[in-house]
Amino acid sequence: MLTKSYKKLSQATAGIALGAAMLATVGNAPAQAVTLKTFNISGEFAPQAISGSTGVAVDLQNGSFFGTYTVDIDQLPTATSVSLNDWSIVLKDASNNILRTFSSSLLGHTGQVMQNNLLFSNNIGTSEGEVTESFGLKFPSGFTGLPMAVASSGRFSSVIDINDNLTAGRIGITSGTVVPVPEPVSTAGVAVAGVVGLWVKRKQKAPIA
Repeated sequence: MLTKSYKKLSQATAGIALGAAMLATVGNAPAQAVTLKTFNISGEFAPQAISGSTGVAVDLQNGSFFGTYTVDIDQLPTATSVSLNDWSIVLKDASNNILRTFSSSLLGHTGQVMQNNLLFSNNIGTSEGEVTESFGLKFPSGFTGLPMAVASSGRFSSVIDINDNLTAGRIGITSGTVVPVPEPVSTAGVAVAGVVGLWVKRKQKAPIA
């Protein structure tokens, strides 16, 4: 009887030790700035561009957008302007064709949060003309800390003047949401707990010699 109790105690102790070791491994992962947070962003464009619009704004009618961005949430919403650390936003038409991409990896593209407005902009000058385009969403104060934030307004605007051939337009956004991406450590912690639980349960069901 004493032997059986001892074995059960050993199994439980081993399970706890395994869990502690796995969590320690997670905790020893390279440290990252705790204030940086990544968000998924998505939404849809209006069925109609602003009256008189031409070019890309018209092509985006009934289109959609999606992507991610990373920002230092400790600077929001008190700072007047906070640059995004990394971002990539894809704009698609109603047929799912990619029309525009705003990205930190593209030359001339800027991304920032300004007074509770999430703004991705592109301003590129060329030898043949000028291209100015911007994509923006406005959220309630403190949206960076919520499980999900819904935009109160948004728009895409474009002015393209190439060889005196001017196209300009604006289109509104009918829906836009931002959802925080789960932290890697939190996800790993849940996985560790699940593995340890299954291991202990299997050991308890195993016949004791």
